[in-house]
Amino acid sequence: MKRISKLLVLVLALSMAFTAAFAEGEAPTATAYKASAPITVDGDLSEWTLDSPIVIDQESQVIRDLSFWQGASDLSCTVYVMYDETNLYLAVDVTEDTPFGAIEMLPLDGEDNFKIYISTDPAADPARTEYGTNDFLLYLIVDNNYWDTAFDRSMIEKDSLERFTSKGMDGGEDVLEGYERAAATTSTGFIFEAVIPWANFSNDRIPVYTPASGDTIKFDFAITDISYPCPGTEYIPQMAWTGDLSINTNPSLWGNLTFE
Repeated sequence: MKRISKLLVLVLALSMAFTAAFAEGEAPTATAYKASAPITVDGDLSEWTLDSPIVIDQESQVIRDLSFWQGASDLSCTVYVMYDETNLYLAVDVTEDTPFGAIEMLPLDGEDNFKIYISTDPAADPARTEYGTNDFLLYLIVDNNYWDTAFDRSMIEKDSLERFTSKGMDGGEDVLEGYERAAATTSTGFIFEAVIPWANFSNDRIPVYTPASGDTIKFDFAITDISYPCPGTEYIPQMAWTGDLSINTNPSLWGNLTFE
């Protein structure tokens, strides 16, 4: 009888361990490789390590206006992330039938954009369901005529002593210091490349994050495509690496980014 009890305990323990491992594996993980030298921002990915792509091309990844998404040739992308102590590097190979759609009369989330969801605190609880001080939503408007940027921090508690307020959400601004970007057209869309200094995710109360090899942070990426940029007639599918529209307020739905 004791042997049976011990066996049951062992089976239960293994089952719980398997369940926990499965739960931890639910969030996808990508690797950010360290750049051995500063990357030249020119729309050419020959300097990049492309071994850990973030692929966004499935119907299940459409988080808004699914009925207007016409498949991967209509909107999809592959994202790559690299880093050094000073900069976050981002590359996006976009497939899109109507690239560079943005007009000033629309809100930022109604224009062609990239949305970067990122934490700068590897020690933060990955299961948190509300934004913390070091959680950021960064908009990069994707248009060949202008390249607005903005931080949306409206979901942070207003009484936080470290409050990093929203910037540029009315459009027409570039709020990033040292931001460099380039886009090169392709037969199916365009390649976007950018450098974003880590200092932009800081203020006088939030220290600048310096990634260390082995760090893992919460991270997500969304892409928005306005097919007909005319107020009142626009169709605006949006796709994300993981999660649903709740990624705008719930970091637990983001994926993971590990610094190699």
